[in-house]
Amino acid sequence: MRRGKWIKRWSAAFLILFVLSSASLAVTVAPVLRSDKGIVAAAHPLAAQAGAEILEKGGNAVDAAIAVSLALGVVEPYASGLGGEGYLVVQMKDGHRFALDFRSTAPKLATYENLEKSGMTLSEAAKTIKGACVPGVPAAIEYVYKEAATMKLEDIALPAIRFAEEGFEVNQTFAGIVADNFDRLQKSAPDFLNEGLPWEEGDIFKNPALAKTIRAFAKEGASLFYRGSIADKIDAYMKKNDGWIRKEDLEAYKVVKRDPLHGHYRGYDIYVPGMPVGGPRLLETLNVLEKFNLSALGWDDPLRLHIMQEAFILTAVDQQAYVGDPLFDPDLPEAGLLNKDYAKTRMMAIDLSQASEPETWKDLVGDPAYFENEESFSKILLQMEFEKEEEKVAALRELVLESPSTTHFSIIDRWGNAVSWTQTISSFFGTACWVDGFFINNELGNFKSAPAPGDPIHMEPGKRPRTNIAPMIIEKDGEVKWVLGSPGASRIVSTLIQIIVDLADFDMSLEEAVKAPKFVGYISYPEIRMEKGYSEETIACLEKIFGHVVKLQEYPDLFFGGPNVVGVEEDGTLIGVGSVRRGGAAAAPEK
Repeated sequence: MRRGKWIKRWSAAFLILFVLSSASLAVTVAPVLRSDKGIVAAAHPLAAQAGAEILEKGGNAVDAAIAVSLALGVVEPYASGLGGEGYLVVQMKDGHRFALDFRSTAPKLATYENLEKSGMTLSEAAKTIKGACVPGVPAAIEYVYKEAATMKLEDIALPAIRFAEEGFEVNQTFAGIVADNFDRLQKSAPDFLNEGLPWEEGDIFKNPALAKTIRAFAKEGASLFYRGSIADKIDAYMKKNDGWIRKEDLEAYKVVKRDPLHGHYRGYDIYVPGMPVGGPRLLETLNVLEKFNLSALGWDDPLRLHIMQEAFILTAVDQQAYVGDPLFDPDLPEAGLLNKDYAKTRMMAIDLSQASEPETWKDLVGDPAYFENEESFSKILLQMEFEKEEEKVAALRELVLESPSTTHFSIIDRWGNAVSWTQTISSFFGTACWVDGFFINNELGNFKSAPAPGDPIHMEPGKRPRTNIAPMIIEKDGEVKWVLGSPGASRIVSTLIQIIVDLADFDMSLEEAVKAPKFVGYISYPEIRMEKGYSEETIACLEKIFGHVVKLQEYPDLFFGGPNVVGVEEDGTLIGVGSVRRGGAAAAPEK
């Protein structure tokens, strides 16, 4: 296993460690950090610091998570914020476990009839204020605060308010994303810019409007956004700019508390959100991979990579065909997708000697509905062979716009409570429309571009679109072991699966698993995209023996996501690893 090369390369570039002190608190921030007092990992060092400050003040993991969520909206306004949405999983030490769906919902005016009247395609509308769905972040914060927080919300919000008021130094990622979206920002959010110019690395960015919004939110709660003054401002903004959200949409919004899906892999228990996000595909893929002895093949083995690539494709086509909002279609075959026997049929579809051809992928959709009940595997196979379905999904579902945006953070506190939280505004800067210091999401672009009744992503008012996010908590013998998640659109599931495989099959440390080169095969492109770091012989075998087309990308590459993860080592020490591909960090209280 060629670990040393990429571990050394990454470590040399990020050797930072500093202690931040003010009055009675001190926290440590670093790319990789160990602690026995709680740990936070987030995509920006200041966001990780915000969570650690709350832990240092005696807050629990939920208190810290709220602080990180608010802080990320300040320091990464292009990736998430109060105008966004997401999903989270919480595991409290007392056994209380839940997942919270705070996905955005389509407003009442978001219909195909209105889309046609606009003269736009859905992808075009998604780049305007018409692409906005009703945000869920404020409602999520209020829900988890009432469910499990211990501190006053006004105190939890203080780090985010401080960053917004006092400002912080713009980093390379911030400056680059602003430059890439400068034309959009000039048109729809000129007040966000630096006196009409792009923000550059080293500039000090302040957001007094957002500081005011967060302070009011901490005092008044989510009603400010859904029924109060900010709801009125959003309503007025939408009407003025031909957007589709109205105050009645905001008033109708609700988060949904669910039980997380529970899967198993190599003796580990995995808790991850269900539909309409990436959890079902993640568990389905792991069920397929568990049928193979990957560790016997080796980490850099081309057969191992080929098997994983083919599994990624099989579960991606299943996701496109069967994953949607369960509130609108309760008959979606989620249980079938997770069935271990169904995974056998997907295993049988893998040719161990040859890559599948992209033009055949539309024919690889499986039949998970057969596995919704507890029938025997052999009986189901015979039924599938002789029973003709009236209609079988045989076309590859439409693909939606992919973006490397979104953000994820992970937390374990000193008592063992854990939070895995992914939030997003979809594309970087979402709609690029700015209200009271935050950007509004463009999640509507994740629906089907044309009417398709019965399709899981057919656009309907109140419906949640499908995305790939998959925050998760992994346990071993009833105790939290790892808290994982990542941004990265279609790369989220494959990146997280590779981390799990590297941990469980190849006995890597958490740091090694995060930093190892990643690869992805997905149905929106015909090749395997791989970070540099695999051997030349492995690449040659993938191409010449198995017939894959390989596209190499530099290491590290933001394209493959930015996992921010925490874990518990064998001696009980907590470890946090920030995203190598996005300048993330871990933070911990000093006392």
